[in-house]
Amino acid sequence: MSDLVNMRVLSQGAVSDHETVKKRIKFMDGFDRIYDLHKILQSRKTAIPLKDILAEMECSRATFNRIKRHMSDFLGAPIEYSRERGGYLYGDGHYELPGTWFNQQELHAMVVMHALLENTGNGLLTEQLAPIKARFEQLLKASSVNAAALSEKIVVVNAITRPVKHRFFVKLASALFNETTLAIEYLGRIDGNVSKRVISPLRLVLYRGNWYLDCWCHWRSALRTFALENIQWCSQADAPFHAVNASTLDQHVKPTYGIYAGQANERAVLKFTAASAAQVMAEQWHPEQHIEKSDDGSLCLSLPYDAALPTELVADILSYGAQVEVVAPQSLRAHVVQALRATLARYQ
Repeated sequence: MSDLVNMRVLSQGAVSDHETVKKRIKFMDGFDRIYDLHKILQSRKTAIPLKDILAEMECSRATFNRIKRHMSDFLGAPIEYSRERGGYLYGDGHYELPGTWFNQQELHAMVVMHALLENTGNGLLTEQLAPIKARFEQLLKASSVNAAALSEKIVVVNAITRPVKHRFFVKLASALFNETTLAIEYLGRIDGNVSKRVISPLRLVLYRGNWYLDCWCHWRSALRTFALENIQWCSQADAPFHAVNASTLDQHVKPTYGIYAGQANERAVLKFTAASAAQVMAEQWHPEQHIEKSDDGSLCLSLPYDAALPTELVADILSYGAQVEVVAPQSLRAHVVQALRATLARYQ
């Protein structure tokens, strides 16, 4: 039995002892070579010269010939050489490898996904995701990847999060995908009052570790964004669903700063010290931000925001402490000064 036949049998879980695991590991490079050649030929509508194949696979001609022979003899791959076209191609123009194939980099990416599935969401949808997670682990195991061991190399540290009620999240997600309306009771973040709304869920947003819902509010006849943890109750409603296209929704949520952003009516100008410049350069505060670096290493960051909703921007400014100064507008500077004075008063 050839190496490739061994690989196929092992990948299908025909044998599961310790020697099998060793053989799987030994043949992983063969898997990658087959997969690489398949992806090269599959992505081309025209013939590809041998020298280009060898360059992309980073292998010798002998290795290429061996992999091509294995694919043709045992996997039925219609690999042909066309003298007229000057290269190799799939004879019938299309071919798929049997079963499910992943190269090593994709398997490693799956391990990262496994870790995120294990750690993201604070247990949200754990019950619904359990069967998917089990299949995912079986797929990794069949490829000789110890997901548990490799996951120890990945640590997911969640920021400060606000818990969402599981039963509400499931209803919201179902209404979102089925495009049905919901009646909700919502606790206002600022006034603390509970209001009753009928909404058409349009988009779930995971922002800085917390969940939000972009939706059409039938009460206000306008787009709104709600924090999921503030939804106190929800149930299916009879109102017709109000659809909003993605571009209109983007225009609503992206013009200014923060998840509760309204229409941009001011532009903040922040001056950062040279010590913090590198960090700020690596961050995106807003898609329409503008950065200017000075000769002394400091930099100015300008970005749009809603002057009526400066709370989140003020909090991010305060997180930089003495490394940042609000240059403009004066109203934003006053908000930051007020927050700093209130903080200092706590320690006096």
